[in-house]
Amino acid sequence: MAIFEQNETFTHWITIRDRTGVKVDPTTIVESIYDPCNNAILTDQSMTSDSTGVYYWDEQLSSTATFGKYRVVVKTTAGAGQTSYLEDEFFIMPWKLEKDIRRTTGVDDEKSIEDDDLSHIAWKSYQQALRDVFNHHYGETPSGNPDTGVGFNGSNTCFQTSYYPIADKNGDGSVTGSDSSCGTDITGWWINSAGHRTKAIITVTEENNGEISVYQSDGATAIPSTNEGVYLDYWSEYESYDLDLFREAVVNLASHLLMQRLKEVDRVTLGDLSGNAPIVEVNSRRFWNEYKRIINLVRSPRVGVV
Repeated sequence: MAIFEQNETFTHWITIRDRTGVKVDPTTIVESIYDPCNNAILTDQSMTSDSTGVYYWDEQLSSTATFGKYRVVVKTTAGAGQTSYLEDEFFIMPWKLEKDIRRTTGVDDEKSIEDDDLSHIAWKSYQQALRDVFNHHYGETPSGNPDTGVGFNGSNTCFQTSYYPIADKNGDGSVTGSDSSCGTDITGWWINSAGHRTKAIITVTEENNGEISVYQSDGATAIPSTNEGVYLDYWSEYESYDLDLFREAVVNLASHLLMQRLKEVDRVTLGDLSGNAPIVEVNSRRFWNEYKRIINLVRSPRVGVV
């Protein structure tokens, strides 16, 4: 299985063979794991031997692990000093989609598509659905300090977005500003007195209330009162956002992409279809239409607060 949830254990198995196909033990075998931001959460840890040539590593995933694709790198060395690198990957997502996708499409045999490939479709669908279900605000001027109402006076750095909650548009499980090196959900820029556009650094203080801090590009200095405009680029949740409906929409989008992957369903053999799906799907846009229908149910403008 290639999709895991937070706080689960990821077990990675690997088999080492020589050029003739015989299982052999390398001199050393270590594993490293990198998160979606390419930060190492595991570095060169020796794998456990299960039998000749067969090794595994159990990684306890954090309860706050970032959602996204994780890269696994196994490094082996042979007796003569030769080094080999073997790469794999897995996904951490808010919930597991594989069974729901297979159940919805009736494609229930891994000879049609393996879980590893299905996980890519699931993650792609999740990210696209997030962009479709959230409301995009580009070039919006932030409101003043939510406690005092003070604007850009040269010292105030606390502001508020006009719409909130600020959405996790990239689906990594947290809402972050441009002060983060990865997974940014809200960015900004400002125009100086000479009319030049300059990057602003945004820190999210409280996403549910749209509270943010805005700084110059050094991430510490307030925007001067002589600015000619400060602007934001972010996404917000709709008032009627419903998580269960959203998940249903993601499954339908993934089902649509799976049908595209398989080209036409009439190319799938009856042996590939679940015994619980007596009807072969012939309407290639059925899942897409259902996806759009559900997405529209959870899209409703949220009242702005100025």
